[in-house]
Amino acid sequence: MNEPTRQPHRGRLVCIVLVPLSIAALSTAGCAGHSPLASAKVSQAERAVDEAQQAGAAVSAPLEFRTAQDKLMAAQKAMAKGKNEEAIRAAEQAAIDGEYARVMAANQRVNAVADEMGRYLKVLRQELDRLPK
Repeated sequence: MNEPTRQPHRGRLVCIVLVPLSIAALSTAGCAGHSPLASAKVSQAERAVDEAQQAGAAVSAPLEFRTAQDKLMAAQKAMAKGKNEEAIRAAEQAAIDGEYARVMAANQRVNAVADEMGRYLKVLRQELDRLPK
């Protein structure tokens, strides 16, 4: 009967060639994807921008808040394109700008409370001055 001829070296050759190629292809695909550091930095920036928004920075510090949003969007776009280093830089800047916007909003609230307290003190002094001595 016609039995196929076995080629013992063919299986070894396939392993020698295909395994390294497969490993190289997988490692290249991993590099093109999201790096854990880039993902973490973008998440951190998202939290900072969200906290700034919750603090009222969109109204109290609109320029600083918009800058943080723009840099966050740039980081997200860079990460989607696999530009991890660019994503990390933009995310770090967005996080700092988001924190700055949040602090600016908080500072404005504190100043408003301090101004109101000053007005109350002025009224109290005027009332004290009217009391008989």
